[in-house]
Amino acid sequence: MADLWNAVQTSCEATFYGEADWERLRLELWYANAAMTCGRPLSGNTWPTIQHGLTELLISPAAKRRCAIEVRPTGPDPDADAALAMVGRYRQRLKPV
Repeated sequence: MADLWNAVQTSCEATFYGEADWERLRLELWYANAAMTCGRPLSGNTWPTIQHGLTELLISPAAKRRCAIEVRPTGPDPDADAALAMVGRYRQRLKPV
């Protein structure tokens, strides 16, 4: 669970999480850790409960897609670059007043 906690810290979700979201994530991970380290096999309902909690926090890519959230890799954005070039061309064509 520590690895998941660390991964979420630097994920795209981290940008949008508020204090309540971080507390919810702590609670979800605490529950998952307790369930997985208790020494008993997981019950039939435990794993779906863990997955549901993480889905609610939009941890999985599938959950993001269902909410129409597109995660783009960091780096240059071709659309933004094209828009800036277009604005630059418009500015060059403007005549001073």
